Amino acid sequence: MNTKRLQSHSRASKPVALVLASCLLALIAVLPFANQACARPTSGPPPYDKLEQYEKPGGHHIKALHFKNLKDHKRRNRPVEMRVYMPRDGGPYPLVIISHSAGGIYDSHRFQAEHLASHGYIVICIEHVDSNNVSVKFYMSKAGGSESLREAMHHVTTDAVAVLERPRDISFAIDCAHTWNKSHKELAGRINTRKIAVMGHSFGAYTAMAAIGAQPVLDHLKPRTGSGKGLAGPLGDQRISFALAMSPPGPGSKFFDEDSFKSVNKPLVMISGSKDEQKGYDGKIMPPETRREIFPLLPPGNKYFLWLANADHVSFTDNHSMWLLPSAARKDVQRITKALMVISCDHFLKGRYDARKSMKARYIRTMRGEVVNELEWLEK
Repeated sequence: MNTKRLQSHSRASKPVALVLASCLLALIAVLPFANQACARPTSGPPPYDKLEQYEKPGGHHIKALHFKNLKDHKRRNRPVEMRVYMPRDGGPYPLVIISHSAGGIYDSHRFQAEHLASHGYIVICIEHVDSNNVSVKFYMSKAGGSESLREAMHHVTTDAVAVLERPRDISFAIDCAHTWNKSHKELAGRINTRKIAVMGHSFGAYTAMAAIGAQPVLDHLKPRTGSGKGLAGPLGDQRISFALAMSPPGPGSKFFDEDSFKSVNKPLVMISGSKDEQKGYDGKIMPPETRREIFPLLPPGNKYFLWLANADHVSFTDNHSMWLLPSAARKDVQRITKALMVISCDHFLKGRYDARKSMKARYIRTMRGEVVNELEWLEK
């Protein structure tokens, strides 16, 4: 064997091996960055575990302020009681106004209001004096005519003053927020009055929709108002950014016909379900699917409809008294509505990109539960 030749070959191989090893190490070092550079950006929503934050309480500690004796001097001193839920400190925060259903009170949606406040919103829960629980109880009393509960509810939802003044109560609440933002000791400088949402359930859903341009019909109101027929004209407030309507009244209800929705001029999110019946103008029960008829009648652009399997009418309201109106779907419906409220507000009022990405069917469907086991999401 030629020892000198082997030694020469060994010495010549070492520089080559060192060069190859250095190249390999360099390649390993840059591979992660190369993968990042070549990865395609995801177009889907963020992972579910991240989006779960919308269903859970937010990071703000909250408190409540009660305004019992408010009166609108522009409307013959009409009383409009309100409760405000808010983060304890910080701001300015966007404003959300919640309108209750027939026979409700300012605290009918207390748990939803607290949830929104914990996520960084000022929430005004409003009481409508002509259609609250006091009004319903009056019509059921001897002095009010000894009406049944069904008759009393029909009475307040066809009363001309109750129907037409509700959207104006919303405008009054916005006026109050502007005043408080200037001078109230606990609210001054803490409300972003340029970003406003209105939400409501049933009669409150009518209120929210009318506040962004939907026009009620005069045909079924008592006493007769104006011509007594056709659309009432605009009752909306252009200061509102978007509305969310739970159990929205559809065409053929006491409030709206097919032409009522053409004038909706703001983003609108609607939620209803397969057991969410509504009453027609004649008091007869209409199937839940009639609420879905609203969607094709709306102008295109930022319109959404969430359909919940097995959701009934009372499941959309929750407070300390709701044990009186049990609903098997309430747990699921409340979890879903709370999440969608925050998602919608974060998108339309705070401009958060993750929230906008979450308003897609593939994420919305992940919120189904044991009772509400199917969800359908429409958008245009």
